[in-house]
Amino acid sequence: GGGGGDHAEDETNGADYYQGGAAGGGKPSPIIEPEKAAFFIILSARQVDLAISTTKGEWFVEPKHAEQINSPFNKGKKVMVFFTVSDSRHIQGAALMTSRATQASTKASGPLGNELFRLGIEWFRTVEMPISIAVEAAPDLLLPTRTTQFCQEMRPKAGESVMKAVWNSPLVSLYESWSGDQDPPADLLADFRSPAINEIAWPTNPGPGFIFGCNSETMDECLGRGVFGLPPNMKAAAACIQPGASIFLFNVTDRLLFGIFEALTQATMNVEPTAFSKNPKATSSPFPVQIRVRVSLECPPLEDSDPILSDILRSRGGSGRIGGLTHAQTEAIASLLASQCGALQYMVEYRDGLRAGESVHAPPIALPPRKIERK
Repeated sequence: GGGGGDHAEDETNGADYYQGGAAGGGKPSPIIEPEKAAFFIILSARQVDLAISTTKGEWFVEPKHAEQINSPFNKGKKVMVFFTVSDSRHIQGAALMTSRATQASTKASGPLGNELFRLGIEWFRTVEMPISIAVEAAPDLLLPTRTTQFCQEMRPKAGESVMKAVWNSPLVSLYESWSGDQDPPADLLADFRSPAINEIAWPTNPGPGFIFGCNSETMDECLGRGVFGLPPNMKAAAACIQPGASIFLFNVTDRLLFGIFEALTQATMNVEPTAFSKNPKATSSPFPVQIRVRVSLECPPLEDSDPILSDILRSRGGSGRIGGLTHAQTEAIASLLASQCGALQYMVEYRDGLRAGESVHAPPIALPPRKIERK
């Protein structure tokens, strides 16, 4: 965060944090006296449920958690809820409880088939903050898990630290449209959107993705070795890559985006030291920040000028195509690629056929690329 004025800010109880800190924008934090508030962290099964929650202003919890979360609310305390998605290793934002949890009138049932309680919430900030930052801010943080419980209470001190970290994290959108039906909002700060009810996205691992770069000379080597590389200055940016993450490859010569690849490793230095080098004895590659990948779906590439791709990556501004992606961007680009080659429709028909009990052929492992004309 900005120049030398930081320490003075810290002494005034970090007033800058509550306005969105260095990350800027969004709504200021609704909690000015954290010691008088209550904080919870909730585990969601899917990110899409959070996107829907931002637009519907509600969340559903099990009866035991309803009691736990209602207790401070009934005493007049402000209750802030942080959300994380299973296996994503990220906190996705913060909301304030607006009404107590009551039995849902609709027959909502939880993962165990038990009845759920509905609470009203107002989202204040959507981010994609690595859990490691939260744990650094609040070392005694207990995270919710599928095996322990989906809702974990936090001590006010830990809540305050995580809240500051969330308000210092850049704003992101939890959903990006890839159908071309919706224009993105002009204001990223109020970007609460969710998919249409019938929209099905290409399955991607929770958590961020990444776009690697190549040119016409190195592309064959990238694909042949199954190794993608970045220049040394991108080491920190690539630290977010986990095995299973969705990866894309941008050919800077032809201005084409290829995918969908899957990361097999985290980014490490010089997986193959001679890669992308003219020198067969090289000890360090010119693109030493490397990951191993495999093809997860072979699709015809997207053109750089594709208007939907530009919409999805609008928050990049002029910083080019290569770099990290939020989960929402990753899922949208994967879905755009998969819908163009017919794989998404194939998957939907296969799934619907299975549900209807028809005998259906399983999709091939990788569909041969063919471009489908946009309707």
